[in-house]
This record gives sequence, C-alpha cells and structure tokens, in this order.
Amino acid sequence: VHPAKTPSGALHRKGKMAAWPFSRLWKVSDPILFQMTLVAALLPAVLGNCGPPPTLSFAAPVDITLTETRFETGTTLKYTCRPGYVRSHSTQTLTCNSDGKWMYNTFCILDTGFHHIG
Repeated sequence: VHPAKTPSGALHRKGKMAAWPFSRLWKVSDPILFQMTLVAALLPAVLGNCGPPPTLSFAAPVDITLTETRFETGTTLKYTCRPGYVRSHSTQTLTCNSDGKWMYNTFCILDTGFHHIG
C-alpha cells in the first residue's frame, strides 16, 4: 500500500495523516467559498427582507426615531399625513412584502379645503 499523494504531488505526513498544503486547499475550496458567500449575500433578498422604507412626500412615519435598515417580510409601519395633506380612505401603513418591496396605497391627499361627506 502506497501513501496517498496530494494533487500537487507533495506529501506531508504527520503520523498516518496526510495533509494538503494550505494554498492547495484554498484553490480547491474557492468555488465552494464563492458559492457560500453568494448564498449569504443573496439570502436576505430571496427571503424578502426590505431595506429602509421610502420617503413619502405626503406622509411621515409615526415613529420618528426609525433607525433600522432591514425589515422582515410582513413588517408594517404606521404613517401620518404631513401638513397640507389629509387622510384618504386607505390604511396609513407600509408593509414589507415577500419580494422585498414596500407596498402601500396613497393614503394622504392634498388638502384642498373641500371635504366630501358621504
């Protein structure tokens, strides 16, 4: 029985263990390392996490101290109309959906001074 050789032809033995030089391990694992890094970078996008919510001209977040930069799918943020705007009939929220985008309807409209009661 002959001892196993590394692909580079060099054999390093310590007792009965053979070891590949570190530089060779890096070359072998390079595609795997790249794939793992790619998965780690893309996983939040695949899972639907959202970045910071958009700045809306007609409304502002109720929580003025909004400092988070990542939000999980399903997160709902409450908003209030800015001065000069009034609430329409829509819910005043933004929701992080499963494709990583903030979803909302225009829930504040420009205050024209005329309000329809109906």
